[in-house]
Amino acid sequence: MKHLFLIALVAISFVNCSGNDDDSTPQQNNPVQSVYFHPPQWVQGSWKISNTSTSYFKFTNDNFILVTPYTSYKAILEQTAATGQPAKVVEQISDYYYEFTITAGASSGQYKFKKISDTRIQWVGSTPFFLDKE
Repeated sequence: MKHLFLIALVAISFVNCSGNDDDSTPQQNNPVQSVYFHPPQWVQGSWKISNTSTSYFKFTNDNFILVTPYTSYKAILEQTAATGQPAKVVEQISDYYYEFTITAGASSGQYKFKKISDTRIQWVGSTPFFLDKE
């Protein structure tokens, strides 16, 4: 009976003791930036390719989205930053132009949009084309 009691006491003491004797301060991770994009008001909204019903881009107050296939560049940047890789957007904003370069890890892409009117913009790229506000 004493052996059973002793075994139970030893078993309980092993269960109650933690093997972690680390008294150091927990490592603090840098917070992931949550606002990468600052699109001007004139470009915010959904844009379709002119003379079609095909939605192409959507700008919110803090995101740039490729509609089909759905790609949120804000989400890509947040996921990239969470892995410790470079994630940033460098923007140039005016009353008639919105230009930005997205860097996510080792990849980057540049976009430039020109305001034509309140309901039309031009995507200025290798093959520029017009987009109408939906």
